Amino acid sequence: MFGLFSSKKTEESMQLVQQALDPHVVAIVSASCCMSGVGALDEQLKSVAAQALKEAHLDWPVLFVTVTEAQGALGKLSGKLSDAAAATAAQVSELFVSSGLGAFPVLIVNQRVVSYGGVPDLALVLKNLPTAPKAVAHEDAA
Repeated sequence: MFGLFSSKKTEESMQLVQQALDPHVVAIVSASCCMSGVGALDEQLKSVAAQALKEAHLDWPVLFVTVTEAQGALGKLSGKLSDAAAATAAQVSELFVSSGLGAFPVLIVNQRVVSYGGVPDLALVLKNLPTAPKAVAHEDAA
């Protein structure tokens, strides 16, 4: 109907959600689709995530997914996700059920929910990133 629920859009959402739930990804699940005025918060979170990745020397993508895209895709992805990805998706769904749109934005790092409902500080994001291979080699040499 009017192309709002086209199969192409659904397929794109499914691919995006699968990517967001993969390891070695930082994902932001946003309520910008449902609430006005949250764009600045999303941008702050994206900036903190990018800075943390830079400081950790990791070349991971920062993916942005709306709660509407996630909800539309997760039902179709049932049984197609790894156990870790499915557990992360379930945790985000539980946050939505318990806190509504106030749970967003949600920050997912390496298949783990790191924060929700706001922008975490840089130290928290860094703490949840693995050590880059370069840094590990340096520590081994010491």
